[in-house]
Amino acid sequence: MYLQRKHSIADRIVSIHQPHVRPIIRGKSQAKVEFGAKLHVTWIDGISFLDELSWDPFNEGSHMEQYVEQYRERFGCYPREVLADKIYCTRANRDMLKHKDIHLRAKPLGRPSAAPIRVSPGERNAIEGKFGQAKTAYGLNCVKARLAQTSESWIAGIFLVLNLVTLAGAALPCLLIKGCLSFSATIQKKIDQIIMYYRIYSDCSVKS
Repeated sequence: MYLQRKHSIADRIVSIHQPHVRPIIRGKSQAKVEFGAKLHVTWIDGISFLDELSWDPFNEGSHMEQYVEQYRERFGCYPREVLADKIYCTRANRDMLKHKDIHLRAKPLGRPSAAPIRVSPGERNAIEGKFGQAKTAYGLNCVKARLAQTSESWIAGIFLVLNLVTLAGAALPCLLIKGCLSFSATIQKKIDQIIMYYRIYSDCSVKS
C-alpha cells in the first residue's frame, strides 16, 4: 500500500487463523461490518435449501436467475410464484420472471398508489425465522471450525438438522395415521412429498 500509494488491498488478511474470512459490509446500526460466510437459503414448503455459500461478499439480487434455475433442476419445473425481498426486485429480475411466467409477490414499482400492495410485511417471517432458529438453537452464528471446508460442512449440517426436525414433525403424525387408519390420498401425497424433499436435500447436502 505504501509503495503503490493505495489505501486498500484486495483479499487482505483479517484473521490469521482463518485467512479465508472476508469482511462483509452490512450497514446495520449494531454491526456495520460482519465477518464469516454469506449464505443464500430458499424456503420451500417448510424445507430450507442452501443455494449458495460464499466467503466473499456477493449481491443476492444479481444471482436470482441462478436460484430459479436451481429450483427447476431440483423439481423439474419453474416455481409458480416467488416471494422475495426488495433487493431481488430489480427491473432485470422482474423481466426475467415475467419471461419465465413466474409470478413475483413483492412491492410493485412506482408510487404506492399506482398499484395495490401484493405482499404483506409478515409473509417473509418464515425464512427469517429459520435463520433465527439456526442461530439461537443450532449455533449458526458461532461456527467454531477453522478450515473453510470444515466450516462449510458445519453450516450445511445445521440446515440438514433443521430440515430433519421439520420432516420428523410432519412425518410422525402421518405415519401414525397410516398405521392405524385407512387414510386419504391427500395424506399419502404428503408422505410422498416429505420423502421426496428428504432425498432432494440429501443430494444437495452432499454436493455442498
